[in-house]
Amino acid sequence: MKLPERQNIRNRKSLVSVQIDVASLFPFQLDDFQLEAINHLENGKSVVVCAPTGSGKTVIAEYAVEMALMSNSRCFYTTPLKALSNQKLYDLRKKYGEDRVGLLTGDTSVNRDAQIVVMTTEVFRNMLYGTILGDVKRNLQNVSSVVLDECHYMNDSERGTVWEESIIYAPKNIQLVALSATIANARDLTTWIDETHGPTELVVSDYRPIPLRFHYFGERRLYPLLAPGGATNSFLKSRFGKKKPVIRGDKRRRPIGGLYTHPADVLASLSGRNMLPAIYFLFSRRGCEEAMKMARGIPLLLPEEQKELRMRVEEFTRDNPNLASHPHIPYLFEGMSVHHAGMLPSWKGMVEKLFQKGLLKVVFATETLAAGINMPARSTVISAIHKRSDEGHRELMASEFLQMSGRAGRRGMDEVGHVVVLHNPIESVEDAGKLATAKADPLSSRFTPSYGMVLNLLERHTIDDARDLIERSFGQFLINHQLEPLFTQRLSWEAELPRLRAPLCPAEPGDLNLYAKRLEAIRAKHKQLKQMEKGLKTTAVKARQDAVAALADMKIGIQDLVKEAYAMPCHGCPLQKPCSKQTERVEQLEKRIRDLDKRVKRETTYYWRTFEALANILRAEGYIFGNRPTDLGRTAAGIRGQNELFLTSMAMSGLFETLEPSELAAVITALVGDDSRANENMRIRVSPQVDQALLEVQKTMRRILRLQKEHDIDMPITIGTHLCGLTQMWAEGADWDAIRNATPYDEGDVVRGIRRTLDLARQYVRAPGMPDRVADLCQRVELLLNRDEVSEDF
Repeated sequence: MKLPERQNIRNRKSLVSVQIDVASLFPFQLDDFQLEAINHLENGKSVVVCAPTGSGKTVIAEYAVEMALMSNSRCFYTTPLKALSNQKLYDLRKKYGEDRVGLLTGDTSVNRDAQIVVMTTEVFRNMLYGTILGDVKRNLQNVSSVVLDECHYMNDSERGTVWEESIIYAPKNIQLVALSATIANARDLTTWIDETHGPTELVVSDYRPIPLRFHYFGERRLYPLLAPGGATNSFLKSRFGKKKPVIRGDKRRRPIGGLYTHPADVLASLSGRNMLPAIYFLFSRRGCEEAMKMARGIPLLLPEEQKELRMRVEEFTRDNPNLASHPHIPYLFEGMSVHHAGMLPSWKGMVEKLFQKGLLKVVFATETLAAGINMPARSTVISAIHKRSDEGHRELMASEFLQMSGRAGRRGMDEVGHVVVLHNPIESVEDAGKLATAKADPLSSRFTPSYGMVLNLLERHTIDDARDLIERSFGQFLINHQLEPLFTQRLSWEAELPRLRAPLCPAEPGDLNLYAKRLEAIRAKHKQLKQMEKGLKTTAVKARQDAVAALADMKIGIQDLVKEAYAMPCHGCPLQKPCSKQTERVEQLEKRIRDLDKRVKRETTYYWRTFEALANILRAEGYIFGNRPTDLGRTAAGIRGQNELFLTSMAMSGLFETLEPSELAAVITALVGDDSRANENMRIRVSPQVDQALLEVQKTMRRILRLQKEHDIDMPITIGTHLCGLTQMWAEGADWDAIRNATPYDEGDVVRGIRRTLDLARQYVRAPGMPDRVADLCQRVELLLNRDEVSEDF
């Protein structure tokens, strides 16, 4: 498949260019940035829209949908999360009807040929690879635009590469509508898409229809965090001072339940000022649970709200019986709840709906909610400005703070949104003020070549075209951008060299380097001569005659060198010193240019060198022959995961065929697992057959890791066994109460682990060339697992 030339990209036109009466489409006056973006879409260009949360970016996506409908073409609407896809599916079906809106997931296809199709960005990327739903051209037939909602997810360390791949591989005649929260380098992103995909315009707005007001809560009182000019309130600096060091054993500084400020005090203050509902952000699941328990007893609901809340909860629990005995039900009836990744998906869904209806007044949540489902509030409470991360304890990044604070203020309901930062004696109030006024962080690249990428690109492209695609990544664009000053420096050095290489000699030009070498040779010969004369005294009588002859020859040689040097134009030249400096400068610049070229080559070929190393491993394992995937490679190309080579090797090893479906389910859980939250004392036992199979899994993992090390590749393989026993229980028919009682692990983690197992089993079923016995077993695994809490409703 021949790629279009880069210079031709800009000449491509969109499938659609229509104009719609904006006033009839939207019953409210549009903001300037919305009108600007709409104008670019009408002119057939792609757009990058960067604006704060709640500013109305969705209007632009809706206009792209309308353009597709009016021109009888199609629009794909991508989101980063299945939960967001479900919400967007509900919104679009409510507006356009079920027959015009479809849904695609990794395993579900609902009305796939509809004019509007909602999907996660991973599904769109996989569609471009052709790993799902078959032929790429058929899947993208008549698609005029693709909405990339929450495009700032490119910063996600694990999934960010998906957005880059989607933009690189998207057909050039499709308009891209990239919607992003505020980022510092929006212009870089737009320039990259413009160069990679086609004509693209940037639309930026810092306007928030609901302005934010920042507060500081300390000593059971609420204070303005910022002075009128935007600086940190000087009163707070004098009142609360700078952060105080933690002293071991000092009980006065020990937080209550891990919290320095009592949640009940905060909620009482917010309730008294009509600042509820609120999202109360904490940075640990345990902190959320503790805060909710400590806040109990604060009257938050009116009698009529309590009545409706009970009715709604009863409806939810009838549809989801597992929630009826949930330990958080009593807190729910008081108008509060917890929301984090450890909660059951059905519970989180209920909490989201109740909060959106105004029946919950506070949700204690981890920061994942800030980037997730649409749950705006009147206020957000930020419990600390530091958090634990993989890099250790660190201050919040500006974008993290912005993402959480951006949840405050509901359009059409609030005149102002409130952001409350809680006092913490080990944090500086001035740092909190700086975060409140800080600019967003820049978007970085998470582009990562993988085995799946290598196989899918070589299946559809030549090796040269594959390289061209790899070198179009945002990561490569940023590297090239960073190297631009070096290119400029290199040009200045090259411009200096011709002048320096011009001889200073007015008459016959000399060769100062050669003259210097002759002088150096003379000095070396003189040194050697002195050593020979010294050795002559101790030379035996028989050998002395030969030594004297050699000494005479040495002197003649030195005289010849001296004559040659004296005859050179440089001998006695008055310009010898400046000429010497000039020569040294030339050598210095030539070395700098060589070193710079090495650095540029190293940095500009990083992604391609990784690609080539992965390809070499695949050749060694029989997945590629020459530059084309083998049948085994085509099977691996249909698998998506952390390490596709490892996952495919396990499926083709013959191990799966020796297991019963419930045992295979447990083993697949290990392949997609993560033991970061594991506790050996909390592990549920598996059958002996599973234990033996896991030993074989470990052997395969070690073999592939050794092979990768030989090729200087660090492609992780994670095996997580702590949930294997629970998956086997679930596959053998245990109900959810039995699962809940069998382990202290958070229920949400258990559901997520089994769903990942289910997803990989489905991939094995669909992968071309998968042995029939393996596909049959994985299909039976799917039937055993896909029920009750694990089943996803779409």
